[in-house]
Parts: sequence; structure tokens; C-alpha cells
Amino acid sequence: FAEFAGLVEGAARGAFRFLGISYDSFEITGCWANVNPPGGLNSSHNHPNNYLSGVYYVEVPPGTGQIVFADPRPQAGVIVPTTAAYNKFTGNKITAEAKPGRMFLFPGWLFHSVPVNRGDGDRISIAFNVMFTQYTEKMSPPLWSGTVPLKRRS
Repeated sequence: FAEFAGLVEGAARGAFRFLGISYDSFEITGCWANVNPPGGLNSSHNHPNNYLSGVYYVEVPPGTGQIVFADPRPQAGVIVPTTAAYNKFTGNKITAEAKPGRMFLFPGWLFHSVPVNRGDGDRISIAFNVMFTQYTEKMSPPLWSGTVPLKRRS
């Protein structure tokens, strides 16, 4: 499993470099396998309290390899005019093609889902989360110090 953890750590370092984020250290805070048999799916969800989330596809039966990222703005679906072709500027979701050996990294707050496996075999992926080590203490300390006196009720 160390080889896989190394792939995740390298991808996270690359993402942080691309985003221009300074950090002391980070850790993989969770990692699990998803096995979607025919008819299986992953409903829309996000990964709170993690900066990055990701998924690595191990097995993808033909025609079953999609992950859907939803526009996080609640108002994005209020006005959706007809267009010649939906794209990242006119649609309110992005569907990405998954295939064996492909990894996706995305913000932990981004809602995503995996459609129903309509194939004949299992769709297998490994999902994970990444967070900065000691985030509160090192990267987001309180902006004030001291104590606040409490008022007594009469």
C-alpha cells in the first residue's frame, strides 16, 4: 500500500504547487475502496474537513467510467438556457471519463457522484482525502488572543 500512498502524496504535492499553496506538511486522512457491482452507484456527496479528495480507478468495465462534479453554486440551476452544446461555461455539472489507472483530485467541498454501473462487471476505485497537518495551529490560527469576559445575567 506504500506505493499507492506515494502516488497520492506526489499528486497532492503537485496540486499544492499548481495552486501556489504554502504548507509545512499534509497527511492522507482517509482511504477506502469502492466496489460498485452492476447496479451500484455513489450518490452525490462531498468530503468535509479535508482540503483535497481524490479517487483512483482500478477496474472500469466498458461504458461505466464516469464521475460527475456538480456546480457548487445553489443558484446555478435557476436559469439554464438551451445551448447548442453544454460545456464548462454553460453547464451546471462536469462529467469526466474514468479509466483504469486514472486519478482525479478535487477540492473536498466539491459535490460529486458516480452514476449507476450499467456494465457486467465490478467498477473498483480507491478514494482518499488529504488535509494539512495541524491546520488550525499552523495555517489558520485565531486572529485574536486573550479572553472575552462573560456578562452575568441579572
